[in-house]
Amino acid sequence: MSSRKSIITGLLVLLGIPALAQLNPMGSIYYQNQFLANPAMAGIEKGLNLNAALKTQWTGVEGGPRIQYLTGDYGLQNDKVGLGILFYNEGAGAINRTRATVTYAYHLPLNGGTEFIDFGLSAGIMNEWVDFGKVKGDLDDDVLNSFNDRRLYLDGDFGVAYRNDKLTIQGALPNLKRFFKRDQIRNVVDRSIYFLAAGYKFTTDKLINSIEPKLVYRGVQNYDGIFDAGVNLQFLDQKLMLNGIYHSTNSFTGGFGANYKNQFSILFQYTTNTSKMQNYSNGEFEVGLKYSLKN
Repeated sequence: MSSRKSIITGLLVLLGIPALAQLNPMGSIYYQNQFLANPAMAGIEKGLNLNAALKTQWTGVEGGPRIQYLTGDYGLQNDKVGLGILFYNEGAGAINRTRATVTYAYHLPLNGGTEFIDFGLSAGIMNEWVDFGKVKGDLDDDVLNSFNDRRLYLDGDFGVAYRNDKLTIQGALPNLKRFFKRDQIRNVVDRSIYFLAAGYKFTTDKLINSIEPKLVYRGVQNYDGIFDAGVNLQFLDQKLMLNGIYHSTNSFTGGFGANYKNQFSILFQYTTNTSKMQNYSNGEFEVGLKYSLKN
């Protein structure tokens, strides 16, 4: 009986780790890969963009979360249609979550193509399971097996945006299954509810080529709304980038990256822990890669 209780307790704890981890999302969503947060941003540039990133969280905690993703989005020559694909994997202790989606985006041109209203819809599958190789306890316990017996389920995201060459205003509804209250059997608390953002890019012909402040407001399941305020700087003919984001969870993300021939870029980011975790472990490390193949 004690073994059964320990497994149940362990599952509850591990399910809670991704919940707190989501309070600081992938840093890529702010500047390097906006498609990751909003399907409406798929294909806003002509040609192919490939992005990949790895994030390790709470490296001082055994079984701390690790997140990996791979995205590709393609903008057609007519500037009106964007296509995208996403593979996302998250692990915390013995709990794993995998998501795969495809995206269609339509970019409605205004004022001769100097402004756009964007609409995007993603659809795909989500799977959650327990890695028995990382479980300490009775592997024949019904709690573990019933968790893994759950089926794959369909899910999706919807997003909109308005943008011109300087201003971008956007909003997204991720995890539509939960939004329409058709995911009641999933007792998880870390789902994103909504994503709102506004950014403005100032360009100069000096050492700093562009300055882009951005404000973001995120809703998270069973948690207070989170406000983010950030700025991204590009300098030396856009070869280098530097950014910082303050989160209302009392954490901060800082990043530094390099861009080679406007085709390949790499970004390193570090996020301090939220105020409730700062005494228990160090922060979160992320590395993101981007490759662009323009038409």
